[in-house]
Amino acid sequence: MFLGFRELLFSKLRYLLVTGIMILIMLLALILSGLANGLAYDNASSVSDNGVPYYAITKDAQGKLSRSQFPESDFTAVKNDENVKDAAVLGQSMQTLKRESDDKKYSIAFFAIQPGQFLDPKIVEGKGLSVTKPDEIVVDSSLKKDGLKLGDVLMDDMLNKELKIVGFTEDQKYSHAPVVYINMATWQSINPVLYHQKVPQINAIAIKTKDADKGVKLSNKELTTLTSDEFLNQIPGYSAEQMTLNMMIAFLIVIGGFILTAFFYVMTLQKTTQFGILKALGTKTSTIAGSVIIQVVIISLISIAISVGVTLLLPSVLPEAMPFRLSSLTIVLYSLIFFVVALLGSLLSLRKVAKVDALDAIRGGDE
Repeated sequence: MFLGFRELLFSKLRYLLVTGIMILIMLLALILSGLANGLAYDNASSVSDNGVPYYAITKDAQGKLSRSQFPESDFTAVKNDENVKDAAVLGQSMQTLKRESDDKKYSIAFFAIQPGQFLDPKIVEGKGLSVTKPDEIVVDSSLKKDGLKLGDVLMDDMLNKELKIVGFTEDQKYSHAPVVYINMATWQSINPVLYHQKVPQINAIAIKTKDADKGVKLSNKELTTLTSDEFLNQIPGYSAEQMTLNMMIAFLIVIGGFILTAFFYVMTLQKTTQFGILKALGTKTSTIAGSVIIQVVIISLISIAISVGVTLLLPSVLPEAMPFRLSSLTIVLYSLIFFVVALLGSLLSLRKVAKVDALDAIRGGDE
């Protein structure tokens, strides 16, 4: 330990460079992970945290909510199916609304629900949807920055139906668009795909189960179920975004491991003569190896601490248009990964330390 500390203090510039490189590698991995999680949340926050384990859609939709369409009357049968504890109807469409006062347009994701069912959004301002007033809507609070407020009237781009904002919810996004909750009957009347239908149609049925370990057996053979993960992956761009960013993170960790291993190995080669002299003076190989490990541990801990500190400050300086979310569990996991990678990288150096022959090292050999 004494040897390790002494060398760190003596060769400050060398170890500062190694520390700086490790900080940059880990910082980049944490930033990419934060952006990946932020994009995932911005793409699907309306369904990722709603606690719904299954969704029923049509079989011919091939796993895509946007292709699913079936009679609302099928809801009763699904609610009475095996292992179904509760169910709620769901309609979804991507549409444009314009403000009545100035015709300003907003691209939104409609979520059509029946008030009183478990898909009711949590209200942070105003009130929720009402059964008796079907032309009211609840919108995501992100639309406040675009000038919307309680009492504003929005109109759909098909029939100019007037919809009054009565409440705001929070963190409700779908396919990167703010979610607007609307009564099912009103949505059916203004949806360009459904308004001409004689029989009221819906896109899906959200299902809560009695036994979480069992699936849902639907009596309607025209319908199939999606798990919550499958439902997330069918959102346009969701899986592609996550796979791309996660692959970048994985490659970054692997490449970072090779870079750190190369640095520690080269630094060990440079100290071959020193190690040989120490061995000639009677210093044990375990003592020399311990000094190398201490150096790696100190460098790793300092790098991890600085990287995590900078990452935690990032949300306060990043623009709102750049979603960034990083959980404590992710930070701990990445810190452990980089710590282990650095230690494993030092093992190759320890092998070189063990093979150093005192006489050859003093003579300048490199065996």
